[in-house]
Amino acid sequence: MRTTRPFAEAAVIGGATLSSLHLCWIVLVASGWAQPFMDFIFRLHMLSSPFQVQPFSAGLALALVAITFLFGALYGLIFQAARQSLASKD
Repeated sequence: MRTTRPFAEAAVIGGATLSSLHLCWIVLVASGWAQPFMDFIFRLHMLSSPFQVQPFSAGLALALVAITFLFGALYGLIFQAARQSLASKD
């Protein structure tokens, strides 16, 4: 049984995790529920929202998912390298 994940697997897990959160945001924007949701979250924190959600754009949505996947993959690689480094000291 292996104790650590391969770097590619860690990158995919990190990328999928971060981009899936942004995919949920894209669904909220496309469905028209993003502004009420954001206003609700700000009200829970006793703040007034200075932001206004813009109309849905498929190109921007695709870019958001792609960029967040890349950043998540990078973090997955960094955490995997740290994990392997710490595991090798045992």
